[in-house]
Amino acid sequence: MEAFTQKLAAIRQDVLRFAKIQLRDEYLAEDIVQDTLAAAIAKHSQFRGDAGLKTWVLSILKNKIADYFRSHKYTVSLESLQEENDAIERHYDHCFDENGHWQLADSPQNWQPAPEEAVARQDFFRALENCMQGLPQDTARIFYLREVMGWDVEEICREFAISKDNCYVILHRARNGLRRCLQHRWFDLAEEEGAGK
Repeated sequence: MEAFTQKLAAIRQDVLRFAKIQLRDEYLAEDIVQDTLAAAIAKHSQFRGDAGLKTWVLSILKNKIADYFRSHKYTVSLESLQEENDAIERHYDHCFDENGHWQLADSPQNWQPAPEEAVARQDFFRALENCMQGLPQDTARIFYLREVMGWDVEEICREFAISKDNCYVILHRARNGLRRCLQHRWFDLAEEEGAGK
């Protein structure tokens, strides 16, 4: 048991960083990570080692965060999101034609290195985490619940008291914001580094 506890201590900072990004509240993140680690210790006999320890602990954390969101109803004010999201929209107004299709010059480019290779690198995850922090708080929460936690749009709409149309707009803006940020912070830098070699 002592060896297991030491392994948990070794991954605590990574788990805490993940929680802080999702919750945007340092003290709440600390509390939920403590609950998560306590649950991992209580369930240590269930850990079979099929997945890595960090993956297993993060799955417990994701459930704890989902439980937190379910127990705290959020109401999203679209007006409060509008100002922050307008900046994202301004970057993309010129990217689409009158039918909503990408302009050829502005369409998503093939990212180098390939996404499969980039995902395997820890630096990519740090860039993604930084980009998530740049999104408006409710936009990041809704994106996280949909794309990471796999919640249905209907479930998100109930939790945040928004319409499906509003949810899809928020998700669209989140994806565009993350795409732009990752293009700048990760993929463009990777290309520059590759060209410098």
